Amino acid sequence: MDKTDPMGRPQADELVGQEFDLVVIGGGITGAATARDAALRGLTVLLVEKDDFAAGTSSRSSKLIHGGLRYLETYQFKLVAESLRERERQLLMAPHLTEVRPFLYLLYKGYPESRFLLNLGLTFYDVASGEWRKRRHKMLKAGDVLEREPHLRSTGLLGAGQYFDVLTDDARLTVDTAKGAAEAGARLLNHAAVTGILLDSGRAQGVTITDLISGQVFDVHARQVLNATGSWTEQVRAMEDGGGASGRLRPTKGVHIVLKKSDFPLNTAVFLRSPDDNRVVWPTPSLEDDLVYIGTTDTDYDGDPDHVCPGEADIRYLLNVANHTIPDAHLDESHIVGSWAGLRPLVAPAAGTSTSNTSREHVIMTGPSGMLTISGGKLTSSRLMAKQFVDAAERRLTGRSSRSIAETTPISGGSVDLFDQIRQGAADAGVPGRIVDKWLQRYGANAGKVLMKWQESADAAQIIGPRLLTRAEVRYCVAEEMCMTLADLMVRRTSLFFWDSTGGTSGEEAIAGELGDLLGWSAGEREQQIRSYRELVERHRPKPASA
Repeated sequence: MDKTDPMGRPQADELVGQEFDLVVIGGGITGAATARDAALRGLTVLLVEKDDFAAGTSSRSSKLIHGGLRYLETYQFKLVAESLRERERQLLMAPHLTEVRPFLYLLYKGYPESRFLLNLGLTFYDVASGEWRKRRHKMLKAGDVLEREPHLRSTGLLGAGQYFDVLTDDARLTVDTAKGAAEAGARLLNHAAVTGILLDSGRAQGVTITDLISGQVFDVHARQVLNATGSWTEQVRAMEDGGGASGRLRPTKGVHIVLKKSDFPLNTAVFLRSPDDNRVVWPTPSLEDDLVYIGTTDTDYDGDPDHVCPGEADIRYLLNVANHTIPDAHLDESHIVGSWAGLRPLVAPAAGTSTSNTSREHVIMTGPSGMLTISGGKLTSSRLMAKQFVDAAERRLTGRSSRSIAETTPISGGSVDLFDQIRQGAADAGVPGRIVDKWLQRYGANAGKVLMKWQESADAAQIIGPRLLTRAEVRYCVAEEMCMTLADLMVRRTSLFFWDSTGGTSGEEAIAGELGDLLGWSAGEREQQIRSYRELVERHRPKPASA
């Protein structure tokens, strides 16, 4: 491995023959945070992901780092307080990917919340965060709400509570966490499936890996195997107990739709109740200034976790929310810019518990082979989950756990003190300011490495995709972020899949051409990449009802 490229994708012969302290299965936010925490403690770590980092739930969430205000109605005070403290830690660990925003929790006639109870809940929310002096809620009258958001439904509006939470780019947060793990010494391998658990006298001693890029199959030994595969948890656990893990998860599907702000004029995120089932839903202005997204559905899912897509009923449910929120919008499928669907890997609750009331807390279990599995949880709590997971692994290895320094170490790109230097260097190189802003938003301090790619050749400055995507960015993502496919780039590295009306397919030929040159694709492979990505986009772009 090139020491200047810590996230270089390792070959099989670099991994076979050595014994890692930990092998982490799963490259979502929990697995990435676990690998980072462990590597920062000095443990030797291999993380294996069958698709791409954040390819599952971790790129398909509500893109919030939040305390979970709605969980107060089910009395999950411990979970909310814990999440609020983790929200504050994430602001310090990932300052380039977190943005504090105001939220309005709307009150209408007929809602179960009273003004008194909402004020009480928001007071708890403020105090539990530890930052109540900095971000304190206030109660607003109906007139104050409509002055701020004049397009909201006015009929029955009683007022709102204004409070603060945090928006993020969940996929970029996961990628930069994984990159931080690599910078701390962990080895990462995406597009590689764990197809077996190596057992010695019934104990897990490593994994069998099938590299989906090279086709190689090989064994890697480790002192401890960790399963952080989210909605795929039971599939991995079946490798050690023959399928006895079934029923321990209750995956639920969450769908979001994206609308243009010109069609859905909303400037502040709002929480309100769906007109269909009275569940709490949240239209949210995105980090992309011209777009708003609305989520989420919450329904039981028993299908293939590899193929989760929005259904017609999901889309209609969210359009009903949109038209209830802003009655003059008159939206239908033709107004939808894009959509996404993901699974929440919730721990199965007691019989009769609704999907919305199922706990978001996490649990760590030890399997019959000694493999440790973490289930449940949410994006906000990933740092804490990782700490507890590594603590449990170390206790199995040595009888004690060492100190975690993850919460005091920014993830990759988090050194915001370098931003001014990068802006000046970019200005000197002739990079337009709006492009530099986009780099800093996506990559944080790693924008300096994108600038280096820009300066390496004249054609690197060429914009080849929507939202100011340049060849320099594509080259950075391949060289520094283990980008191996067109979907890796469009969905997880740049989020064009979510925020561009074509999903980025308007630039697919040039983008795939650049990727193909960098990755050595044949003409046939390039066409297959385009075809597969186009199908992915089509599955998430609903056709107008008249079509």
